Amino acid sequence: MTNATKSLALIFAGTLALAVASSWSWSGSSGASFRTKLLTVDTSAVKAVRIARNDGSTIRLQKTESGWTVGSDEAKTAYPAQSSAVTRLLNTLPSISVKAVAARQSDKHPRYGVDSTGTTVTLLDSGDETLGSLLVGRTEFQSRNKENSGKTSPMQRMRRQGTSVTYVRRPNQPDVYSVEASLESMLSKNVEDWRNKTIWSAAQSNVQRIYLTTAGDSAAADTTFSLQRAVASDTASTGPPTWLSNGDTLSTDAVTSVLTTLASPRASGFAEHTSPNQLKNPRHKVRLRLSDGSEHTLKLYPDPSSNDTYLGTASDYPSVARLQKRRWDGVFKPRSTFLK
Repeated sequence: MTNATKSLALIFAGTLALAVASSWSWSGSSGASFRTKLLTVDTSAVKAVRIARNDGSTIRLQKTESGWTVGSDEAKTAYPAQSSAVTRLLNTLPSISVKAVAARQSDKHPRYGVDSTGTTVTLLDSGDETLGSLLVGRTEFQSRNKENSGKTSPMQRMRRQGTSVTYVRRPNQPDVYSVEASLESMLSKNVEDWRNKTIWSAAQSNVQRIYLTTAGDSAAADTTFSLQRAVASDTASTGPPTWLSNGDTLSTDAVTSVLTTLASPRASGFAEHTSPNQLKNPRHKVRLRLSDGSEHTLKLYPDPSSNDTYLGTASDYPSVARLQKRRWDGVFKPRSTFLK
């Protein structure tokens, strides 16, 4: 081999080594980006969450001694929040992993909705200092590669059909990332969506007696009555519990349908400008007695703004709730419809 040939070989080998090293370095850097958690936050330190939208409105979730509350900067009023929804948000945000780097230039931000049109979610500590923040942009549905579908299970093939991808970036940083996380449904909620709509929650097996009262009906005996769970000595049945009313055995299906609603009643909305003490003469009233002796009471009033809902007030529930009329009319049925 001539000296010229040796020189060419060395140059080629050096170039190849440099290319491989560069490729390895870039690949490793990208891989690290893909594995990076965007919000490495200890959720136990989070005492508030601020969600700022592109229309200028801001929702604030605040942790208190009695639980989470929700309010807006505009209204300056806080309401009890649905704790499970807040927990889901706090579990989701720190677990977000980067799927890919979508862009590294700020002029690409409008394309992915991570400019002024996005939503900024910020996690705060007890001193209102920022623990982490994320600007959330557009969400799109991306199809997945269906190759080798014959070698995969039906569940795997279903997962490969597509997934929702959301584009995000850290504030004051240009890089845009795509993540597989359902953020839009959580961050697009308004104050009412975040509010706790569960009026009370009790296990159906703990309900021992139900008192139903409907006002303004001449057939009082058929509209004002109670349903009582039979104790073991009252029935020899080993199947579903037996319910009685004035000694009559009731239909299990009819009682179960009512229990489904009464064990955990939920509001469909709220009457913002109405206080409980403004409501008089309820149309319906239900009282539940539980196995520990405690009771829950709910009163229903006509809703002057809608024929489809009742206004409801309950013990230990601070708001006036809106309740679906059709569902609750199925609870306040004549006693005769419960008989076996």
